[in-house]
Amino acid sequence: MGRIDRTYLFFAANYFAQGISGIAYEPIDYLLKDRLGLSAGQASVFVFWMTMPFLIKPLFGLLSDLMPIAGRRRLPHILLASATAAASWLCLAAMHRHSYASLLLLLLLANIGIAFSDVVCDAVMVERGKALSKTGPYQAVQIGTLYLSLIVTGIGGGWLSAHASYRQVFALTAVLPALILLSSLWLTEPEATQPPSLALSGLFTLLRSKRFWLLSLLIFLWNFYPFLGTVQFYFQSEVLHLTPVFIGSMSTLGGLAGLLGAAFFWRAHGKLWRPDQALRLGALAGALVSLSYFFYLGPVSVAVVEGIFGFSSVVLRLALMDHLARSCPEHAEGTAFALFMAVFNLTASASNTAGGTIYDAARAAHYSPAAAAYGLIFIGSLCTACCWWLVPAALSKD
Repeated sequence: MGRIDRTYLFFAANYFAQGISGIAYEPIDYLLKDRLGLSAGQASVFVFWMTMPFLIKPLFGLLSDLMPIAGRRRLPHILLASATAAASWLCLAAMHRHSYASLLLLLLLANIGIAFSDVVCDAVMVERGKALSKTGPYQAVQIGTLYLSLIVTGIGGGWLSAHASYRQVFALTAVLPALILLSSLWLTEPEATQPPSLALSGLFTLLRSKRFWLLSLLIFLWNFYPFLGTVQFYFQSEVLHLTPVFIGSMSTLGGLAGLLGAAFFWRAHGKLWRPDQALRLGALAGALVSLSYFFYLGPVSVAVVEGIFGFSSVVLRLALMDHLARSCPEHAEGTAFALFMAVFNLTASASNTAGGTIYDAARAAHYSPAAAAYGLIFIGSLCTACCWWLVPAALSKD
């Protein structure tokens, strides 16, 4: 099998493993709400700390870029990361009772493994994608595989929430990092020979550029949607009274829509429009579609909104990530791309935490759940609309 095919297999196996681990997240939501008795705001704070490793991905990038193991910058690191994730899930499965502290610590370690694996995988994508002008198609495979996993985790997470114990969920999830180990079979890597000074020089140049900060602002505006996440889950379960299986099926629907969006981007990349044009079109689509959450009223409307949003949001995400990958300096691919992804994750975490806090405050002030939710939807839609105006400046040369 040729090198390109082996690279695609590496991306597919790695991202499917990362995505399928999300099968535990809906059960964890119920564990926080029902077993630990956390409010929406308290649960969003827990999720913030639990996902902290995704906010410090540049540190993992530095470890991979600047600290080779046995002369290699990628393969040894991904093996260590996947082993860490598997061990953490196994410890959770072995526990009979889950306290706030023990649950947070072990989920934090599991996410360290997943986040580190993701950084290494993205570094390979940037290195080989730039050399072959394939950053867009490579990322379409990555994101398409991630959404394919959501098809499984949506219904699967809902079913597990209703029928399986938390220990059984964690035991099942512990098996999944083996797919990351499997992905290493399709990763061939030459020995690292460049000095660390080259990577550091490229990083400093990137951080001093106006484009880096404009692109970071664009990422922030697109991702800051405080209704999505914890508040959305509480709104679905407590206000709309949707069942765990239906909530999980919405994740599956979103995964299917995202998979179709990734396939559409794959076909359209470089054919129907240039990558930069796709970014502007994606920003316009996102600004319009983000308003659809005002119609989040019942099972039918929830399904329609999730399908439309899942498909259209992929256009901007893939177009933007393609541009980010092409902006990364040589020899520091892991750290540079991880910096951009850290902005994605920091914004998502801040958005989720702010959403839960504002929602709790609005409910304490005797606003109805619907009024609190619509306020958060308006904030998110306004931020998304600003992306359309920012795109030309973010794409301009320094």
